[in-house]
Amino acid sequence: MMSRRPSLLIDGWLGPEARLLERHDASVAAPHQRAYEALQQVRLSDMPIVRALFRIRRIPHSKEMTLRTFFSTPPFLILEEDPSREVVIGVASRLGRPLPCSTPEEFRACTEEGVIRAIVNFRVESMGDESRISTETWIETFGSRARWLFRAYWLIVGPFSAFTRREFLRAARNAAQS
Repeated sequence: MMSRRPSLLIDGWLGPEARLLERHDASVAAPHQRAYEALQQVRLSDMPIVRALFRIRRIPHSKEMTLRTFFSTPPFLILEEDPSREVVIGVASRLGRPLPCSTPEEFRACTEEGVIRAIVNFRVESMGDESRISTETWIETFGSRARWLFRAYWLIVGPFSAFTRREFLRAARNAAQS
């Protein structure tokens, strides 16, 4: 399940069947705190292609939302945070319909047959005068039907998800370095 990397907050949210879907990172020529603030405060208005993809997928958003606001708005839920270092976000669904998890405990308990859970983090690591920002996306499926549905979904959405994550990091890097 896990590749070799330091222990992260996200690890506490990954069950035995969790699969890594994608991992992206970027170097930032800015101190750690500035990089973390930029990652939290970058606006969707800084990413017009991402907004277009959200519109196509009918993901509710406003162009002035920060990444923090976007990932704090249902169906997303902030599961855990180590301020200025890492934030962990989750979303659960069944047959493409978001499940109403309003607390981290509800999210953790959402493991019945047919559920799909995505767990994502955004992390900043200090590297002297510079920083590294990163994101990981993991998936857990409960039951064979959920697994099959997710595989079909990911064939279509996966490349766009990777593009979106890289754009999040690019926009945060640009904001931190300006």
